[in-house]
Amino acid sequence: MTLVITELSKYGIAMVADSAVTEVLKLPSGRTIARVLTGVRKLQVIPYLGAGISVWGLGSILLENTQVPTDLWLNDFIERHSGTGSIDEFAKRLTEELRSAVGMKTDALGFHLAGYVEVNSKRLPTFYHVRNVEGDFVSSYSFHEFVPGHDMPPREFDDEILTTRNGDYGPYALLVKAVENALPAIKTVKGLTIPHSSLQGRVAYLAAWVRFVSDLYASSGVPRTIGGDVAALGITPDGQIMAF
Repeated sequence: MTLVITELSKYGIAMVADSAVTEVLKLPSGRTIARVLTGVRKLQVIPYLGAGISVWGLGSILLENTQVPTDLWLNDFIERHSGTGSIDEFAKRLTEELRSAVGMKTDALGFHLAGYVEVNSKRLPTFYHVRNVEGDFVSSYSFHEFVPGHDMPPREFDDEILTTRNGDYGPYALLVKAVENALPAIKTVKGLTIPHSSLQGRVAYLAAWVRFVSDLYASSGVPRTIGGDVAALGITPDGQIMAF
């Protein structure tokens, strides 16, 4: 499973992802087992666009009878499309290639794509969710062909924060509400502002949540399907990319 989170705010763009993938194998005996592998690059930089992209869902893509890990496929896609001139064009090209390579599978696959674009001489954040599913990702969803999913056109931010989370995010969604209700009391008692009012603070906060959920899974006795090193990325309004 996976936990990827993308957040847009006045501080910039924050993206985090775990690095675990669950592999289901059928043995010669007919028995099916699952194992969790780590080290998967679910969050990557698109250097020529100053953008970030993360992936959740289907762990491999079938190409000419060979299962190619999705993170390696994505890295290859980024390199092959270095002539892409905009984030919008990148999202459309990604959608077209996924329609050809994956088609109408009933396996969820999505990509968070975020960066800054210039609108009327202003640099504004924008977010795409290229995906083949729709609906309530916690309980159920319906499949369709891949769409670019321009969920947030370029806009300015005041104090609001836009967060998109995907993968096995149910426990995170429940816990984060409870904890954020307690943060004002923590500030009153300890004088701590959690998270810090900066892009670095937002990135560190989201990364901490991925590690926390991973540890909770481990403490429950079930496989740590959200796990491995946490990749974290910040993009400032002036386009500086910070990898953590």
